Amino acid sequence: MKVQNFKNLTKVCAKVLEVMFFTCSIVMIAATVYSFARGQKFVEFLAEQVGNGTIATNGFEISIQDSQGNCLVAAGRIFAIAGILTMFFIGMIFRNIYLIIKTWEGKTWFSKGETPFQADVVRMVRECGIFSILVPVTGFVMSAVAKIVIGVDSCETSVQVVGIAMGLAMICFSRIFEYGISLEKEVEGLV
Repeated sequence: MKVQNFKNLTKVCAKVLEVMFFTCSIVMIAATVYSFARGQKFVEFLAEQVGNGTIATNGFEISIQDSQGNCLVAAGRIFAIAGILTMFFIGMIFRNIYLIIKTWEGKTWFSKGETPFQADVVRMVRECGIFSILVPVTGFVMSAVAKIVIGVDSCETSVQVVGIAMGLAMICFSRIFEYGISLEKEVEGLV
């Protein structure tokens, strides 16, 4: 695949996914507001949709029904808040991917030419890493909140190590790019 075709495909996919995740985050904000206005109806609706009483969003999983089958309003609210945060962070990852390609092409107001070796590209790659780490960390924190607010049996506590590993890898890559930029500046200074 040619580099230009790859960049175009990546830009389109990143923009579509960015809009999708930001839209889902807005829907989760509306769901959170609704959960405070009509909490019981909100959780009953969720319970009808999932069937088994357990609902998940981006790695965070919570039981919205207790052992007797009663719907837990607090669990629905915690789920909605986790959805807002995780979907926002994933939307930011795709936003940065889109901007990285645009900056690489020299088509953003802050780009310094048509090269991936720019300080803003390094910053955005680092931000992608940070947001990748924040997704599983948010799930872990919301699991802890659920255990405190609802009780120990309310949710499964787990952290997706893949998100943390990918985030750390992206942060490492940003450091490598940063080093490459400094070498490029040294070479330009010698010529």
